[in-house]
Amino acid sequence: MSLVLLAHACSHLQNASKARLGLTSLPSTTQLHNLLLQLQKHGYVNTVSLGGPTPPPPSALAPIMSANPAARQEMLESGHIAWGAKDVPEGDSWGGVDDGGTVTQENIASRRLWVGLKYWNNRPVLEKMRLVSKPTRRVWMPVGDLERLARGERRGYVKGLRGVGEAMFVTTDRGIMEIRECMERRIGGMLLCRVNPVEF
Repeated sequence: MSLVLLAHACSHLQNASKARLGLTSLPSTTQLHNLLLQLQKHGYVNTVSLGGPTPPPPSALAPIMSANPAARQEMLESGHIAWGAKDVPEGDSWGGVDDGGTVTQENIASRRLWVGLKYWNNRPVLEKMRLVSKPTRRVWMPVGDLERLARGERRGYVKGLRGVGEAMFVTTDRGIMEIRECMERRIGGMLLCRVNPVEF
């Protein structure tokens, strides 16, 4: 993953939350998309939608509609739903992209990730998001060190998780995961970023 792009994404999401935006967009890359899906899974963002330079329709920005299978199928067919980027093969429909909604090599640069931000009691849920590994200093840790970080202990220059709801995301050979999921699967990896939620 390009840590420079990730640094821009962290800064953009933090600033968009502070500006009280409901919807923002980021460049579409596989790694950034997987990180955003992890943020959605852990409740930091509301929706993640694949699209083009224009925002997706409001129906695509609704939370996951598992109770309404027909609406979910409609969103799947329109291309506006949070699914892995590898699930959209070359030439398939990708909602909101120009040229009839078909992904080609000509319009690949116009693809965007549209992120719906969450708020609670008029405060952003994603309050702070910052890099742990830097482009000039990547931090790799085995499972034992990840366990100590999750318990709140300091490992090297990396502070442990101490805040309520604080999360740290790690890139592994099996994809991007939250630190506690890495502990369950007994795999280490490179620390990407840490996220602090709103304090109640």
